[in-house]
Amino acid sequence: MLELLTALAVTAAGCGYQGPSTAWGLAFDPDSQSLEYCEYYLPSAQNQIKVLYFTADGQRFAEKTLLDHSGSPRGGTAVPEVVQRDFRHGEIREVRQERGQWLMRYRKSAHADWRTARCDLAGIDVVDAGFDVYVREHWAELVRGDTLTFNFASPLHGRAIRLRARKVACFNARPQAVCIRVDVAQPLLRLFAGNLDLVYDGASRNLLWFDGVVNILDPKAQTQRLRIYYQYSP
Repeated sequence: MLELLTALAVTAAGCGYQGPSTAWGLAFDPDSQSLEYCEYYLPSAQNQIKVLYFTADGQRFAEKTLLDHSGSPRGGTAVPEVVQRDFRHGEIREVRQERGQWLMRYRKSAHADWRTARCDLAGIDVVDAGFDVYVREHWAELVRGDTLTFNFASPLHGRAIRLRARKVACFNARPQAVCIRVDVAQPLLRLFAGNLDLVYDGASRNLLWFDGVVNILDPKAQTQRLRIYYQYSP
């Protein structure tokens, strides 16, 4: 029943944004089924893609900028530069290229100190929303059952985290769906870290929904696990 109600909500509900977008997502609490926020991907402009975040009552509370030189309106690189700001807490997450290296910076709040780390360019395979591009680039391998490992940039942890992605059986998903599970590559760490589950449309290869810990904090500045349902402009 939750799947049906949420699918209807993706079409009928929103958070008040009326501007242009190439895609949008509605983030629900999987327990209370409440709409927590909406995210809107704006069309690419000057190699930048903006993502706007609105509360369920229509208040803009965060913004993300993806710097992408591919020219694709929905992003075409697995390693975009990214700056994300939460206006409620003053939290900032950054992954940028500087002097031939990746620069990762994180600030918990407007009153906290910066945490900074650097990494060789070859040491990172995926940055933020670039995972969606990474999946499409390796679609054939994933569909045939290969397990992919990759280094994901985490400014929160100040390092690249080794993750793995693999196809898993789908439950409560539409026909022709392709379900991908992402978890940490190290077996011991899997005991303490949660999974990320993603469901893709097998024909369009568009992400339909995502279930896991999101990179947006809750109103109390705590991490949260949500389910986000996506729709795309024609």
